[in-house]
Amino acid sequence: MTGEWWGGILAFIGAAIGSGATFYAARRDTLAQSDAAARDLTQRERAGAREEWGRRFTAALADINAQDSFRRRELGRVVLVELATSDLATTEERDLADSVLVADARLDLERDEVALGRPGMVVDDVDVVEDDGDAASERSRS
Repeated sequence: MTGEWWGGILAFIGAAIGSGATFYAARRDTLAQSDAAARDLTQRERAGAREEWGRRFTAALADINAQDSFRRRELGRVVLVELATSDLATTEERDLADSVLVADARLDLERDEVALGRPGMVVDDVDVVEDDGDAASERSRS
């Protein structure tokens, strides 16, 4: 009678070891697939966010160059400043947005370069004169 139990016990132990190994392998594969899916989702979200940053950057550039509306140009600058500080942008993209803002600050409405002053110049030394385009009234005041 003792010999009859050993076969059943060994079969039970073998089945338990086999089930445990199968469970471990299945769990490892499931976790690996879950991690891969999470990485893929994160990568897709990041790529989508970067594409959206690029679309907004392009729209801001178009707004900055708009000749018809002062408000549109100013809103384009505001958007570009926000994009330059966005977490979605890489360092290179932030530098690009900053460069565009600096270059735009150097241009007037006719896109001619405006002198920003000489190095070491104090702001108090600057006289601001608004040109309203009426040269005849300027001469009559003199």
